[in-house]
Amino acid sequence: MKEIKEKIDQSNNIIIVGHVNPDGDTVGAGLALLLGLEKKYPEKRIDFVLQDDVPKNIAFLKGCDRIKKIEDVINPNYDLAIFVDSATIERVGKVAKLIGDIFKINIDHHISNPKYGDINIVKDISSTSEIMYSILKDLDIEITLEMGEAIYLGLVNDTGNFAHSNVTDKTFLVASELMRIGVNNNKIVNDFFKTKSYERMKVLGKALSEMVFVEEKKLMYFYLSFEALKNLNAIKDDTEGIVEELINYSGSEVSLFLREEESGKIKGSLRSKHDIDVNKIAGIFGGGGHIKAAGFTTELSSEEIIKKVVENL
Repeated sequence: MKEIKEKIDQSNNIIIVGHVNPDGDTVGAGLALLLGLEKKYPEKRIDFVLQDDVPKNIAFLKGCDRIKKIEDVINPNYDLAIFVDSATIERVGKVAKLIGDIFKINIDHHISNPKYGDINIVKDISSTSEIMYSILKDLDIEITLEMGEAIYLGLVNDTGNFAHSNVTDKTFLVASELMRIGVNNNKIVNDFFKTKSYERMKVLGKALSEMVFVEEKKLMYFYLSFEALKNLNAIKDDTEGIVEELINYSGSEVSLFLREEESGKIKGSLRSKHDIDVNKIAGIFGGGGHIKAAGFTTELSSEEIIKKVVENL
């Protein structure tokens, strides 16, 4: 942490970046860091930049209006980049163009992370937000309610509201400390999990009515074409949570959700209920993540993807 503090002290123009299709952990960890660094270093220029919009069910967090998109950056002359929740540099998408060869700090919790930073804080724990809580403490930054809400949402996102096996006693301690400073658990959970658009409900309905179960592999999967997404007047934001719904079937051990993008590429999300390592399966397609939750993007067809997944289960 001493080296990180020294590097932040020495830098005047800092960019915080997170992965494409940002989720609650990416936004939570990055936003908490943005607010914390702005508080401690008001004289520095600090930007949190994402390729994609903040999802609608996350945008209620105070400070989200401070998050920039790549087209909002006028002068990309940064001297320090801090990656949050990004398993590879490529995961930040077009934002990588703003970074180039500047010094990189890599803060992440994905076991597939190759430690691409000049400084790496990569831990196999619940979320990047849990790591960020400790980093802010180590930087002697007092965590405000706004920072606490961002971190808490990150915890809730990546633990499935504390239901996943990545939860430890330390995760609960962090959550407890955040509630002590005023974070409202009920509000965060309701705003994040229980506020869905009409289009999102329609997409979920389609998934539940058209999902396919491969009994011998205990695999439940669903493929959503880009055309079908548009026909529902939905956006990719509206597909969040589908892979978690698919794993809920009592007979499934693994779930797979495939979504075609406008480019024709397919984004895959995998979940494991018990002992199957989906990180290895995602690795077949150049992706990664965790043993029980992983993802990838590929140019293969949906039929080819499903065939390879079934063969490797």
